[in-house]
Amino acid sequence: MRSHVLSNLLQPGRSRLTAAATRVSNTHLHHCYSTVATYGVTQKDLEILKNELDHCDGEIIDPHLHIAPWFANGEELAAGLAENDVSLGLIYNPYPKDFPLPYDVNEKVFEIASTSNGKIFCLASLDATHDNWEEHKEDELNRLSHYLEKEHIVLGAKLAPPNTCLPLTSPIIGDILERLNDHDGNNKVLAVHIGTTPMCGPMGKQFGVKCLCSEEYINPRYLDSYVQAYPDITYAFLHSGHEFLPPDDENYHDFKFANECIQMAKEYPNVYLSLSAIFAQNPDGTLKYPGGFELVKKMKLEGVAHKVFWASDQSFVKDSIRPALIMAIKAMIEAGFTQEERTWSLNGCTRKVFRF
Repeated sequence: MRSHVLSNLLQPGRSRLTAAATRVSNTHLHHCYSTVATYGVTQKDLEILKNELDHCDGEIIDPHLHIAPWFANGEELAAGLAENDVSLGLIYNPYPKDFPLPYDVNEKVFEIASTSNGKIFCLASLDATHDNWEEHKEDELNRLSHYLEKEHIVLGAKLAPPNTCLPLTSPIIGDILERLNDHDGNNKVLAVHIGTTPMCGPMGKQFGVKCLCSEEYINPRYLDSYVQAYPDITYAFLHSGHEFLPPDDENYHDFKFANECIQMAKEYPNVYLSLSAIFAQNPDGTLKYPGGFELVKKMKLEGVAHKVFWASDQSFVKDSIRPALIMAIKAMIEAGFTQEERTWSLNGCTRKVFRF
């Protein structure tokens, strides 16, 4: 989501702070880190959260975290999650297109996970943005395999097609999944961003970042043949096809691909859905991206509640994680999720998908 780019811009130790980063630090961060931001959390909300924690035996997992400037290592990240009533986390970042980083993404997330005292795990990625994929293919696939072998910490692979300008129709997808399927391990998991991103709108232009949100980058049906061909791979559809652009944007798809995500979760036993970023909020507690409550209701009505897991994708602003968690719980309650289904979403489903 948005934190992919912001974390890269503001990472401590970065050799050059771009003008875009300066704008973010002067405006967005001042607003987000304000001590008066309460996100509208009430005492009743806290009681709702306490009930869920009790049923989860005190363990809620957040499997969608990104590098952020408020933590320098896994211990600090784990402490911040604990402040938000989250016990375990899963961190990953993509290799962005045309945006050089002062660190290797896999090395960075693995280092964070390795310094967390067993509280943080990570996913591996690879750079699929090369203009000449065939020239870099083996090196990149080997990069992925190298980290997948560290399965005590690396729980699978991550792709972000819109953020890396990688079409789901590209043969690169097939190369990656073939390598993942050939991997001899218990971490044959692909977490893939399915849905638009605000970086496809004015925000991306502001930061000078190229992202693409037309159908070939976000339609999960382009993965149909792979899901069928590689049944031993578990597919986690991050964001579940949610809309993160306004209705007047040329890349607004009116939840068409969210519906496809739900249908694929019904059709395939190895497809699961994530609520990540869907309940991101403004500091006053209003949803940044409308439609989350309706989407969760449809998941319940379509009979896929047992295929849904909560995730925040809110680690860029530490204090926003718990409000996103509470809002997701309220959406599940309103949608008719049973207590057992909510507990499964907050803990059990994530354990099943990522094999914690």
